[in-house]
Amino acid sequence: MSDTPTLDIDGLHLSIGTTPILRDVSLQLRRGRIMGLVGESGGGKTMVGKAVLDVLPDVARITAGSIKFEGRDLLSMTQRQRRLLRGKSISMILQNPMSALNPAFRIEHQMVDVMRFHLGIGAREARERARDMLDAVQIRDPDRVLRLYPHELSGGMCQRVVISIAFSCEPQLIIADEPTTALDVTVQHQILKLIKVMQARTNSAVLFITHDLGVVAKVCDTIAVLYAGMILEAGPVEKIFAAPAHDYTRALMNAAPRYDRPNALLRSIPAALREKLQQDARAYDQTRVFAHA
Repeated sequence: MSDTPTLDIDGLHLSIGTTPILRDVSLQLRRGRIMGLVGESGGGKTMVGKAVLDVLPDVARITAGSIKFEGRDLLSMTQRQRRLLRGKSISMILQNPMSALNPAFRIEHQMVDVMRFHLGIGAREARERARDMLDAVQIRDPDRVLRLYPHELSGGMCQRVVISIAFSCEPQLIIADEPTTALDVTVQHQILKLIKVMQARTNSAVLFITHDLGVVAKVCDTIAVLYAGMILEAGPVEKIFAAPAHDYTRALMNAAPRYDRPNALLRSIPAALREKLQQDARAYDQTRVFAHA
């Protein structure tokens, strides 16, 4: 078995215009593992996923660093080469299942097209595979669901369809961008369990982007804590939850609601800690500007 990481991001810097978004981001993820990329909204989590998939906004640019997938340098590939990887080798589960699916096409059309394009199989085989995938994500009467449009399904069922599409070509890497945010608590639990089951079935690596530490504790093997585009701490989930080394990680854990303490006051991230981290980010940016002047 190769020791090459499925995803290897090293020293990634990304800017939008003159504004730094990601600062020296480095992480490694191997097959069969789930890494939680955790942080507040606006911290740069989704930009990491978009950089891997090559779906960044036109105004964004990678200024330094590398992104390797199975040992191959993604940033040196052509757009066509990157496009052929998306959906087959690298797939994504989006945050809002209702907007992730095209409302103009039936579920069958959206599932079959992906498999015919990436796997080179015929329409009949692709439909059978689509039916099997819906059955695998525990959708009842998959033949009926294949004939429906997305608006005829609940949010939870749409997310199951999105998950089945993401895993349909058995990709080596799945990027899950807050896939349970738009769902109610009961459905969230079902979807998390389903992602873990499907990941184990395909032995995929999963980069799980979230702001919810409770989700990380349930499904992830490792964790990377991101703030202002900087990785502050990374390591095994058990180790970091037991003894977080960074002040921000501890503050983030303290800010999480505790269901076993319903009357406890909610804590916010201390303003002084935020200011210190923002100063660190500004100082880092200034150092890079001077270093490359």
